Amino acid sequence: MTNPFGGRWNTLTSSEYHTMDKDYRKKYHYAMFSFYNRQIKKAVTPRKAGQAPPATDDQIRGLRELARFHSRQGIRMERESTKETYYSLEDEQNRFMIRPRYDAVERIPHTTKEMYDKYSREDKLRYWGRLAPRLTREYGNKHPKAIMAARIKHRMESNPNYNPAFEGDESTTLEYKDKYRPCDISEYNNFTDKEKRKYHYRCMRRQEKKGNKEAYLFHRRMVRRINNNSRLLTYSTPEAEKEAEEE
Repeated sequence: MTNPFGGRWNTLTSSEYHTMDKDYRKKYHYAMFSFYNRQIKKAVTPRKAGQAPPATDDQIRGLRELARFHSRQGIRMERESTKETYYSLEDEQNRFMIRPRYDAVERIPHTTKEMYDKYSREDKLRYWGRLAPRLTREYGNKHPKAIMAARIKHRMESNPNYNPAFEGDESTTLEYKDKYRPCDISEYNNFTDKEKRKYHYRCMRRQEKKGNKEAYLFHRRMVRRINNNSRLLTYSTPEAEKEAEEE
């Protein structure tokens, strides 16, 4: 079926809508659902760095609400629901006595910082668990916001001591490990070769990022001793090696 009045479905007027039969109305709503869905997909497609987004978050929320409205009307007609159907979202909203208290995207009560700070750790984990896939759907899985939310969820699941702030956590893997998974080098002499190798590799990467060449070379030397099964002793830090040589 096509628009019986000619032109595109998005040019259909309210008066024309109310003169059509049920089948044409259903076709109109499903056509408009597809129309807004295409705009949403275009708006959330990942863009190259430096390109301006085609729509703001609020505009995307508006498009999602319009798409849901038309899908809702079409489903009502298809299922022969007793609920009334409407030409536009404005018509439907004007009939509401109480406006919804829900976010147009999440469809759950919108979380504020005050609410988040009162959450238990389990509630916070559920919050990040909801946020991660929503941001992925809106912005794509390569967007910094989506990546950060997914990373926070994973860290909370794997580390019971990790409790992120509402604003999120943009720390790198090394920064996170340094803060939340410190290595107790006082037990270094009791480490297995595998544990020592892992420790020195971490230190190598850290010192390389800091530009500390001397410390980097020290840890690389310790790794080589472990890998080569050298008879030479290994030490946790350059200072520990120096103290041993002075004794």
